[in-house]
Amino acid sequence: MTPLTWMGRHASALLLLGLVTVPLLPLSPDRLRPLLPALVVLVTALGIARQPLDPATLRRLFAPGPVLGMVLWLALSQIGAALLVVGLGRLAGADPQLLLLLAAFFAAAPLGSAPNLCLMLGYDFSLGLRLTLLGTLLAPVLLPATLGLSGLPFEASVPQLALRVCGMLSGGILLGLAIRALWGGARIARNTDILNGLAALAMIAFLFPLLAGSREALMTRPHLVLGLLLLALTLNFGGNLLIRSAAMTMLPRPAARALGLVFGNRNTSVVLASLPFDPLLTLFVAAMQFPIYATPLLFSAFETPCPPSSES
Repeated sequence: MTPLTWMGRHASALLLLGLVTVPLLPLSPDRLRPLLPALVVLVTALGIARQPLDPATLRRLFAPGPVLGMVLWLALSQIGAALLVVGLGRLAGADPQLLLLLAAFFAAAPLGSAPNLCLMLGYDFSLGLRLTLLGTLLAPVLLPATLGLSGLPFEASVPQLALRVCGMLSGGILLGLAIRALWGGARIARNTDILNGLAALAMIAFLFPLLAGSREALMTRPHLVLGLLLLALTLNFGGNLLIRSAAMTMLPRPAARALGLVFGNRNTSVVLASLPFDPLLTLFVAAMQFPIYATPLLFSAFETPCPPSSES
C-alpha cells in the first residue's frame, strides 16, 4: 500500500487531525497567507478532476430548463439572501462587522466538494454536482455582485473582485480538466484512494494559511473565536436544515437534502482570497471549516439514509 493510498483511506481522520493541530503550530500567518490563492486553484482543480464532465454527461446535467431554475436559485441564495439578511440586520442595529461576515458567507459559491459530500451521505449527487458547477462558473459574477449590492464597505472594487475570482476559479477549472484529460475518467475511477489522499494533502495544506496564527486568537480572544464558531455552525447547519425542510414539500428527500447541504456549505475561502487581508474575516473563514469537516460524520449519524437517487 502506497502512502497516498493509506492517506486516502484515512482521509477523514487526517482532515480532522489537521483541523485541530494546525491552529496550535507556531507558524507565521504573514508568510503563509500569499499561498491561499494558489491553494484555492489546487483544491478546485482536484474537485473538478473527479467530476464526470464528458459531453454526454454535461448535456444531461445542464438541460436548458433545469439550468435556468438553478441559476435563479443560486442568485436568490446568494444575492437575495445577502440583501435580506443585511437589510434585516441594519433595521435591528446589528454590528456592521457581523453584517460584513454574513455578506461574505452569502456571497460565496457552493463548496467544491459538495457533490462528494452528497455522494457520501446518499443525497442527490446529480443536483449537488449541477449546483456546484454552475455556482463555480457564475462566481465571478455573483460573488462581486452580492458584496457590491450589500452596500457594505468591502475594501475592493467590484471589477477587481470579479477579476480575482475569475482568475482563481478559471485556473482551477482548467487545471482540473487537464488532470482529467491526462489521467482519464476510467483511471481516476480506479484510483479513488490515491485521489482521496491527494485531496486530503491539498486540504490540509489549505488549512495552513487559513488557521496559522489562530493560536494567538484562541489564547487572547477566546470569546471572539467561540462567537465566530457559533456563527459558522448556525449558518452552515442552520441554513442546511432550514432549506431542506422548506424544500421537502416540493422535492424528493434526496434532492431536498442536497439543496440544503449545498446552501450551507460554501466556498468562503474564495471570498477571503479575493479581498484585502482582514483578520476578522480570516478567523471567520477558519471557523467555517469546522462544520464543513463535521458534516459527513454528523449527518450520517443522526438521519436515516435516503433511497438511492436514479440520477446518482
